[in-house]
Amino acid sequence: MSQAAHKTNQLTDPTDILIEGCRQNKLQSQGQLYRLFYPEMIKICCRYAGDMDGAGIIYNNTMLRVFKNMHTYRHDGKLAGWIKTILINCCIDYVKQKNRFEDKPVPSQPTATSMDESIPGNVSAKEIRSIINQLPGATSAVFNLYIYENFTHKQIGESLGISEGTSKWHVSEARKRLAVLLKEYLTP
Repeated sequence: MSQAAHKTNQLTDPTDILIEGCRQNKLQSQGQLYRLFYPEMIKICCRYAGDMDGAGIIYNNTMLRVFKNMHTYRHDGKLAGWIKTILINCCIDYVKQKNRFEDKPVPSQPTATSMDESIPGNVSAKEIRSIINQLPGATSAVFNLYIYENFTHKQIGESLGISEGTSKWHVSEARKRLAVLLKEYLTP
């Protein structure tokens, strides 16, 4: 019996068996891992792509990187977290390819426009995502990184190759536009 087969037989956790199968490039294990994380991760992909075609491209690129780099996974955290990190990087790559980021001039005195903190309870998360998807691509991407992924403006700037000021501008612009879009949505 080969050492790899012996090692697989000693594994008892289904996730560890799946990981080992992926490390051995077993298509069945790769397919199971792909399907296991699809429902959770495709939602994140949709936030950045805005449509299912783009989301599928991002997810497929993510899983290709996961399979290619499975040997680097060290079990020092949750597999889902490791995959999500790769996914976010693929989302950033996708956004950079689709959108042209330009440094925006930062106003000396930003206007004090903010969203009303009390969003009515009858607006679903799906409806809010739909409204966010109406933002321009670059603004939507920066907003998603800031709000959903808790990136700092410095991290966003480094990831997208823009200044911190430009990142702040995109978040501010997103808030202004979302306030208008949400008001239009709620007004019969």
